[in-house]
Amino acid sequence: MLVPPRVASNAGSALARTLGPLFHWHRRGMANLAHVYPDMSKAERRKIMDGVWDNLGRTMGEFARLSQVAATVTASGLEHVPAEGTPVIFLTAHIANWEALTWFSRICGRDLLNMYRRPNNVYVHKLLKLRTRGLPVNLIEKSNRAGIHLLRELRAGGAITLFVDQKGTTGDTLIPFMGKNAITVRTPALLAAKTGATVILGRMIRTNRHDLHIVLSPPLPPITDTGPEAESAFMTIVNDTITAWVEETPEQWLWIHRRWKNADTQPADAIAADTPDDTGTRQPSSV
Repeated sequence: MLVPPRVASNAGSALARTLGPLFHWHRRGMANLAHVYPDMSKAERRKIMDGVWDNLGRTMGEFARLSQVAATVTASGLEHVPAEGTPVIFLTAHIANWEALTWFSRICGRDLLNMYRRPNNVYVHKLLKLRTRGLPVNLIEKSNRAGIHLLRELRAGGAITLFVDQKGTTGDTLIPFMGKNAITVRTPALLAAKTGATVILGRMIRTNRHDLHIVLSPPLPPITDTGPEAESAFMTIVNDTITAWVEETPEQWLWIHRRWKNADTQPADAIAADTPDDTGTRQPSSV
């Protein structure tokens, strides 16, 4: 018998909060927090990471009942979504239950093309593809040719969704994220400049542990120049927006990413980052 969504969410939270701190991802999260907030105490960083595991565990637990969970998701800012036939790029981040964002297609009334990174585990990959069953969503694996597919979709007046809070690759742009230099994907700026697509930032918010709400921001200013300076300026707006999201609810963002890897400044050593007990002044608003 399948358990109710809230029971699955609570069970996932309990399991993740218990086991999560035992894995290397916890040390990476602590190191990233120390990198961004060098004056934050160890206790405060641990408090945020406890929230990270709570949110991640709930997201995992809710995945098993995703259709029921996603059906209760609410949204605001839908007036910013352009009509069918107008190219649009939705940019988002791994905040709250990002898996439930697959149902955004039904909420906003647009068919979506989502790009994703193929997991190494074949069974996890199958589960990820199951999440879009019955929805007006097409999935495309991240690859060297993915950009061509995205470009064609936009030129045909379609809509795509991109997660832009992870580390970029060779050839991407080095700009600040959370106050520290980070390799940032330039794909959104490049696609928008080449197609004239509307670019809208949106995030998921978790409240009362179980309630999920999508917030869409007004469209970003258009970009027509594909030069490095214009792309950097555009993606700086994106990074600053996501930074504000993370500052508001740091425990709901996935701090275990290697977000600042290969930038000209690196996170502190994972073990060393879990030792200082000093306190400071620069902290997220929810701490």
